[in-house]
Amino acid sequence: MAGKIPIPEEKKWQIATRIASLLPVTYGLVFRDIIGDDYDRLEQQIWAVLAQEAKTVARTFSLPVSTARELSSTLDILNTVFFGPEIKSEQVSFESDRAVLLVRRCPLMAREQELHAPPGHVFNRCLAFSIAAIEELNPEYTLRFVRGMCQGDRNCEMKIITKKAAEEAEQK
Repeated sequence: MAGKIPIPEEKKWQIATRIASLLPVTYGLVFRDIIGDDYDRLEQQIWAVLAQEAKTVARTFSLPVSTARELSSTLDILNTVFFGPEIKSEQVSFESDRAVLLVRRCPLMAREQELHAPPGHVFNRCLAFSIAAIEELNPEYTLRFVRGMCQGDRNCEMKIITKKAAEEAEQK
């Protein structure tokens, strides 16, 4: 065993989350062309499994998941735990059973830019994780993207709403 690691705790956290945000981008760069059209579908399954882990973490630490506002707060916490302190977000709107989470800085997108990867693939990962995480945390709710930085918007805007409200909006 290596014994005490001579790296400060904060630096270990930063290094670990940087590596975690590099992995999906580098896998995409290496395997997307080889696997072809199935790559996004397969990768989304991986991110859905991470959402199940998000549910485990939320339960372990008794994070609240009863309302849209609580889900927004919990997703914000989980995003930081899973993707590191480089993610910058804020909760900006609450209306009855609706909440909005804005992401202003995304480590996955930052790694994509640093590696000069084709833009936009981050969206598939984030979409799969975020929707699945909310639905794992509370099956009565879902998440809809209103804006996405990796789609050219200034920030990401994720709206957490009841599934019933989502179905009603889709029927209109």
